[in-house]
Amino acid sequence: MKQKLLSSKVESMLNELIGEELKAMYFYTAVANWCQDAGYLRAFGFFREESADEKAHSEVLQQYILDMGCVPDLMDIEEPESDFSSLTDVIYSAYDIEVELGKKYAKFAQELSSTDGLTFTKIQEFTKIQTESIGFYGDICSVSEGLATSKFEQLKLEEILVKTAK
Repeated sequence: MKQKLLSSKVESMLNELIGEELKAMYFYTAVANWCQDAGYLRAFGFFREESADEKAHSEVLQQYILDMGCVPDLMDIEEPESDFSSLTDVIYSAYDIEVELGKKYAKFAQELSSTDGLTFTKIQEFTKIQTESIGFYGDICSVSEGLATSKFEQLKLEEILVKTAK
């Protein structure tokens, strides 16, 4: 049997972050479904990829916990928001999700900086990912300012969203 290399507090915080990544995965799945239904077919593909990325993040954290001799504890995930008024609404919601997740990673990293160097290094990878996601969605939010919710203007926003992500 492996030695447990994580304190119970660190293990608990990692499990919480896994839950947050899975909540983001559910959110982006719901967003992709809404986009498909609303006729934003390129955004549908984009948000399906976002969902897959969030799942991959949770799997990296789970593997880290396993590598440290512990077992991930998966928590229940609440049903995500799925009723949006426009693609702009979707993008602002995605921005909010990424900001909240970024804050959680930053807080965890701060707590780890002097107590658990291995986990601190792992969490820094995710802090960087979150910073980039916040910047990306913030830029798209700025582009969407002043746009009407007409289908034409929202399709232009979809074009910018998909092109900017590449």
